[in-house]
Amino acid sequence: MKKILIAGGTGFVGKALIKHLVNCGYIVHVLTRGNNISETENIHYFRWNIEKAVIDGKAFDGVTIIINLTGVNIGEKRWTKKRKVKIIESRIKAIDLLYQYVNRLNIGLDTFISSSAVGYYGAVTSTKIFTEISDSGDDFLASVCEQWEKAALQFENSDIATTILRKGVVLGKEGGMYQKLAPLAKWGINIALGNGRQFLPWIDIRDLVRLYEFILQTDEIRGVFNVVSSEHITMNDFSKILLQSFRKTSILPNAPAFLIQLLLGEMSVMLLEGSKVSNEKLKKAGFQFEYNTIEKSLFGLK
Repeated sequence: MKKILIAGGTGFVGKALIKHLVNCGYIVHVLTRGNNISETENIHYFRWNIEKAVIDGKAFDGVTIIINLTGVNIGEKRWTKKRKVKIIESRIKAIDLLYQYVNRLNIGLDTFISSSAVGYYGAVTSTKIFTEISDSGDDFLASVCEQWEKAALQFENSDIATTILRKGVVLGKEGGMYQKLAPLAKWGINIALGNGRQFLPWIDIRDLVRLYEFILQTDEIRGVFNVVSSEHITMNDFSKILLQSFRKTSILPNAPAFLIQLLLGEMSVMLLEGSKVSNEKLKKAGFQFEYNTIEKSLFGLK
């Protein structure tokens, strides 16, 4: 049974991924800053402290794969100067620390899978479809993703198979956008923001965890991949289908852009802008989506 080390495994995506990988027969080691987490036969927790640059070395015992999910929630708080620094450092320092320990302990690592986001292309709304070879944007989101990916490439430069996943919005019951907006939709509230014409690149959590399994079982998968469904939807589309999933409609107007900007400041671009992102590279690699329309995803989450 292969052992996988997951950094950042106690969040929304991490919890779903751990459950899926254990069901697939892997033993999972999880790095955590918390205490009193119950273990099972195939899930083991180990302490780390990024600020103090310390990891329990036992976390690496027998590990041949590392999956990195670290990083403070980019949409949790307003982007003050202090918060921006924390957003970047929580990602870069974590990867740097993992890399240092892999070298220090001479770990025979085969695979490193790291996260990024479609924010790499910048917070813009256009008709252009971005692919993995498109230029990065010139705003804060793009800068975060560029630095995030550059840190991960340390592993590639050490001849470790490295895959970077530029994820869209992850939709799932247990967290993220869906958990926040579904209760409003149940009451028939329109959750579209601004003009609603901004695109919303997305991926169903059930496809995302299957993708990690696919990468682990497909040796030649390495490099950068956009992790989004094939369907290009707008915020208006998302709101309409989410309401329909609860047999609701709404005559309420979209929340005006100026109000979102007033409430969130610079961070509002995450909600008010969005472009089309291609997943053709991922499909050509052989991955097949099970939840490739927003209807199938949202109606299956109720």
